[in-house]
Amino acid sequence: MSTSAELILWMDDPHATVTEVVGAKASALARVAANSSSQEDSLHIPTPAGFIISTEACAQLLGQDSVRDPLTTLFQSLADGKVLPTRFAEQTQSLIDQAAISEQLLYQLGPALEQLQGKDADAVFAVRSSAIYEDLEQASYAGQYETVLSVQDLAGVIGAYRSILGSMFSTRVLAYTNAHQQPFGQNLMAVLVQRMVRSDLGASGVLLSADPDLQVHVTSSGGPKNSNNSNNNTTEDLPAAVTSIEACWGMGDALVDGLLIPERYEVTHQGLSSLDRPEVRVFPQAQQLKSNGSADLIPTSNTDQSTQVLRLDQILLLNDWGQLLAERFGHQVEVEWALDGITQEMVLLQVRPFLQTAEPKDSNRSLVDLDSTLALTSGLAIGSGTVEANVCVLSDPFEPGAFKVGDVLVTHSTNPSWLPLMLQASALITDQGGRNSHAAILGRELGLLCVVGCIDATTKLIGVDRVRVICDQGVGKVLPAATAARHSGQYA
Repeated sequence: MSTSAELILWMDDPHATVTEVVGAKASALARVAANSSSQEDSLHIPTPAGFIISTEACAQLLGQDSVRDPLTTLFQSLADGKVLPTRFAEQTQSLIDQAAISEQLLYQLGPALEQLQGKDADAVFAVRSSAIYEDLEQASYAGQYETVLSVQDLAGVIGAYRSILGSMFSTRVLAYTNAHQQPFGQNLMAVLVQRMVRSDLGASGVLLSADPDLQVHVTSSGGPKNSNNSNNNTTEDLPAAVTSIEACWGMGDALVDGLLIPERYEVTHQGLSSLDRPEVRVFPQAQQLKSNGSADLIPTSNTDQSTQVLRLDQILLLNDWGQLLAERFGHQVEVEWALDGITQEMVLLQVRPFLQTAEPKDSNRSLVDLDSTLALTSGLAIGSGTVEANVCVLSDPFEPGAFKVGDVLVTHSTNPSWLPLMLQASALITDQGGRNSHAAILGRELGLLCVVGCIDATTKLIGVDRVRVICDQGVGKVLPAATAARHSGQYA
């Protein structure tokens, strides 16, 4: 734990890499920033300027008599079933909203924000969660805690800070911790305050340094099998990893929330030694929409609609980042990035361990090669296996009585509010979203087969009683259960 004086830390502070002081997200970014600024062994990966409100500040606020004692009572009432999780979350947020911000924090916070703003009177800030139990190797907490964008002043930062602390006690975090068999309410939260990258004028996205659903084999010459590589004349197969990159115009909130189908790139490589000869496959953006950080998506310009989101050199740069970060952190990584539309600089926003896909629950591993014409809908697969179950098409996670445990959940897109239903579903199918959206990340963690980015699932599956979901090699298909049984002969 930090000392009482360590309420505000800059990224170059020696303690900024200590998870217990700044949380997991900030610690990882501080490690990258430190490596990128050093002369020796530098990663040369830019990160946004910012500072961290330490976990000590959180401990001080929650330790106030006006918060600690009522919060203890609320936890006991929750455990006894005397208060519903929604009411618990509301009352907890109210306690935090009414709690005093320490004079010491205010004394340090005001000058820090002025320093971060510099001479740019129009600067805006991103205020982001960085809990101790976040971005873990076994639990990402992806999308579970609050993030507040486009904050303009000290009052806005304080309001965002309260919201982020309150999100530790939300119903979705309760469901998430229960699913991962982790204690609820025993976390401490640090908060990142960063200059916002002008991705609203550029682009954003996510990459996986090695996508487990896209593992391929290459020839001994280094090229993928069945490619147009003229040197691909040998029959020797070698395992190769695929960096999966997704990109969209504008800010990345729409991409990670699964509200659009992003442009996708697959970079095949065998490691750092072969980065000079990767194979790049481009899958154009399926929906020409962008986010400026508002609740509504807007159409892209005519120019953007006719232009690939990332150039080849930018794709290869991100691939380099993924491999370098995986090597430096000692595990495969998931990276959120942004392209500043003014400076044209690529910036790293977040790096966390990539969780290997869990064994799908209630899944038959025997796959069948089905004629795609039989599919009711298809999209990108998360996980590998098959599931047959009844269908439930929903537009809202709180629709009463419609969903039953074990149903195949079908919806337009998901956000963290869908987690309780995802925990009970046998598979998830969405119209929108990519392989690196929060829904996909949670699907991997939970062992939930997902087919995302189908475009038409909610319309094609209306009135369908039962389906078979088949996921294999990154491709997901949804068939009527009876058709799948007749075609395969093994499910009858």
